[in-house]
Formats: sequence, structure tokens, C-alpha cells
Amino acid sequence: MDWDAIGAVSEIVGAAAVVISLVYLAVQIRQNTRTERSRAFQEIFAGYNAHNHEMFGPDNIDLVIAGMLDVGALSGGERLRFDHLFIGLFNGVESTIFSKGAYLLGDETLDNWGYLLRTRFFPYPGVRDWWEEANPMFAAETCEWMDKQIGETDTASDLLRIK
Repeated sequence: MDWDAIGAVSEIVGAAAVVISLVYLAVQIRQNTRTERSRAFQEIFAGYNAHNHEMFGPDNIDLVIAGMLDVGALSGGERLRFDHLFIGLFNGVESTIFSKGAYLLGDETLDNWGYLLRTRFFPYPGVRDWWEEANPMFAAETCEWMDKQIGETDTASDLLRIK
């Protein structure tokens, strides 16, 4: 066997090794992406579930309902609690928006948030009034998405029967 043949075989073996390495790397990246998507979804909804226990627990439920109907009628201390409860809720939505932008979550997750807000929060004037005052705390992309949800809300709806 001459040196040219040995060189050609070496190049073929080297090229095959590069292709195998690239395939392995692609499989690992795909696996990591799936893991990160799952983790993002779990973290956002674990946070949402924990927040729900606080927001809708016995210490806050009457405050939340009163604020949803008329945030302006709350006292200073009540307003502070209401404000922080809704900031927490909307931070969860904002996390989802950013996770979707990073391709960690799909459209359906954000669509589910939209449905939740349009049917259980935005029909109530206190929530819309709160959002008008609070939106400077959120990213422009979040504000645009929230405003779109408000625009699609049936404000006459009372799914929760609290009006």
C-alpha cells in the first residue's frame, strides 16, 4: 500500500468520525432542548400553583374579589397586597412570554394564559384598571401581549359570578 492510499483511507476515517461526532452532538442538543422545555414549563406552573395558594387562600380571597371589581375602592394596605398579588400573577405570564421567545415553550402555553386572563381576570374592571397603572413595570412585549388579551376580552362576561 502506498502513502497516497493510506492518506485517502485516513481522510475517509477522519470524515466519518466528524460526521459521527456531529450526529452525536445533534442528538445531545435535541435531548437538552427537550429537558429545558420541560423544566421551563414545570417551573412556571409550579410557581403559578404556589402563587394561587397565596392569592386565593382565605387571607386574600375577599381582597382579590374586591379589587377585581374596583381596585380604586381598596384602602392603602389592601391596595399594596392586591398589587403584589397581581404582580406575582403577571410575572408568571411574563416568564412564559420570555420562555416562548427563547423557544422553550410553545404557542399553546401562552394561549392557555390568554384564555385564563380573558375569562377569569380581564372581564373585571378592577383588573383592567390595575393593569393600566401597573403596565410600566413590565416589558414592552408583555404589555403588547396583555393589551391584545384585553382587546379580545368579553367585558360583559362574569364567569366567576362576582359582579
